[in-house]
Amino acid sequence: MTVTEEAGSETSPAYFIWEDAEEDTWWLSRRHDESAAFVIAPDSVTNHVLVLRQPSGSNRFKVIAAIQMGQESSVGTAVAEAKRTAVKWIGVPNSAPIKSGVRAWRAQRWSKIALREVPLALVSSFIGCVLAFFVAAFFIMTDVSGWPMVVVGTLLGFSSGWLLKWAADRNFSSLMGPIGRFVTVTGGATAGAFLTVSVFFILFTG
Repeated sequence: MTVTEEAGSETSPAYFIWEDAEEDTWWLSRRHDESAAFVIAPDSVTNHVLVLRQPSGSNRFKVIAAIQMGQESSVGTAVAEAKRTAVKWIGVPNSAPIKSGVRAWRAQRWSKIALREVPLALVSSFIGCVLAFFVAAFFIMTDVSGWPMVVVGTLLGFSSGWLLKWAADRNFSSLMGPIGRFVTVTGGATAGAFLTVSVFFILFTG
């Protein structure tokens, strides 16, 4: 590890001693004191370098600053800017430019996640609707409609959603993590199946 120092202004009490990562780790630089730990890490979804703060005794990180990397700027330049921003945040935690940068990063991140995951959720919902349609049609043709039709159709949608999640995970990784992917795909298929069999239940049972 290499150690670098980053000092704030003469009036600022913040004096950071950063530890830069030399190996391939998820973080690029970090420092800590008695009150909190600060970590600088790249975002895997957007072209940003993030400043994370973890209060002492907590297991959760909070994003306090987001530095966007330009096409010509290097990671080292972005890390240096992140260090300066961390010192500024210590002096003024509610700095408007810093908070604005975090909001812009969140909006960009969720936009990219939506473009990647929402189509998969829609496809899952459509498949759940199609499968539930055949289940409902079978129950109606055999004169066994009612709540069993709703239960079986919904369970079939859930099962198909789980299989779709497994297939999707094999082809491309999720930007939302395993839990997010499960909710997106399985939840979409289950919801589509439930709505379809519910419509048939209302039409043929009421």
